[in-house]
Amino acid sequence: MRNRFRVIRLLGEGGFSRTYEARDADRIDEPCVIKQFVPQFQGTAALEKATELFKQEAKRLYDLGEHPQIPRLIAYFEQDKRLYLVQELIQGQNLLQELQQQGAFSEEKIKQLLTDLLPILKFIHERGVIHRDIKPENIMRRLDGKLILIDFGVSKQITKTFVGVGTTVGTPGYTPLEQMRGQVFPASDLYSLGVTCIRLLTQRFPKADGSDELYDALRGCWIWRKYLPQGKSITPDFGKVLDKLIQDYVKERYQSVDEVIKNFNPIIYPSSTSRYGKYIKSNTSTQQNYRMLAQVDYKKLEELLIQQRWRDADEETTAIFLKVYGQEIDKWFEGYISRFHHQLIHTTNNLWVDYSYGKFGFTVQRLIWDSIGGKSSNNYQIWCDFGNRVGWCMNSSWKNYSDLDFTLSAPKGHLPSGIFMLYQGFGNWTSRFSCLISRL
Repeated sequence: MRNRFRVIRLLGEGGFSRTYEARDADRIDEPCVIKQFVPQFQGTAALEKATELFKQEAKRLYDLGEHPQIPRLIAYFEQDKRLYLVQELIQGQNLLQELQQQGAFSEEKIKQLLTDLLPILKFIHERGVIHRDIKPENIMRRLDGKLILIDFGVSKQITKTFVGVGTTVGTPGYTPLEQMRGQVFPASDLYSLGVTCIRLLTQRFPKADGSDELYDALRGCWIWRKYLPQGKSITPDFGKVLDKLIQDYVKERYQSVDEVIKNFNPIIYPSSTSRYGKYIKSNTSTQQNYRMLAQVDYKKLEELLIQQRWRDADEETTAIFLKVYGQEIDKWFEGYISRFHHQLIHTTNNLWVDYSYGKFGFTVQRLIWDSIGGKSSNNYQIWCDFGNRVGWCMNSSWKNYSDLDFTLSAPKGHLPSGIFMLYQGFGNWTSRFSCLISRL
């Protein structure tokens, strides 16, 4: 793959240190990030081993890139005894920049952060990867508002039980004790995530001399509540969740993402035998909508997705949406989409994204729509371009629902589709799609 990509600027010695936007008109048609790794080893055997490990890491990143909230790996290559990763460029700003612009995060904003990031950590941990450097600078808010976990350059494949002693990586002030000693576990990422939360709540960061206002070194405990901005507080139950995330000793922490979700505020995460279960929310002025949402059971949809019965899952998705708003299938009209509650869309979308490994889902469709400049619902050519990309039409000739591809071989974003055009043909799908993506 020599000379495949043009590097804007070669980096100095020291491994992954900075990223640069690049564009090679001959090879790729999108902005990308190039990361350079210079092995710090002498001798042929050591260099070969480093190269082998780098390639293994690149393969792991390629697999993780199927998640819509992880930057996609475009390529990796070796050139002039230097190793390179080429990744998708995420447009937006990181959470440190957001903090500097908007001030300390509220409890609700931190809850939303956890809602976005915990499923990503579950995804990577289930695939044997630990990030090892979670901090505000490595969490990007994409232009569509979604949080993206970046910089997997230090992640490592793990065994079923533990990670052996290795090179210590991470950022002081976010790194747990076991990681500083060369061992990492899924709980290590949860610690860093918890510390990220309390720093965003307090706007307090480690000082250059290594001291930290949020940590009482004499007593060996975090004292973050003392530094909450004036007039702001954290509800006791949510405070307990944060406290358990940042325990010094691994055994006293949450051991997995599932443990966090189980104890997380039920206003955000439902509790059920199903992964998503029945959505229940209280203490709101819109009780009628939430009573309808509380009747929704996603278990059947989840089972169909697990079995990869994609058409049945697509039809079940449509049935769920119709049931909530009491509409018979033959009376379906797009006006109701504009009234769909965001949690209904969010939960349904997460199921599709999770079980298709990032191939299907409303957010996947939205990203494709944005990537082709989807702004106006009146531009027929844009609709055709979108339809061609997701496989809903061929050469601008729209397909019938029965002609769609209900397999994992389908184009990215191909499903769900029934909510837009299953029972009334393709004539009115564009207005329905416009309504739904506006809710994203």
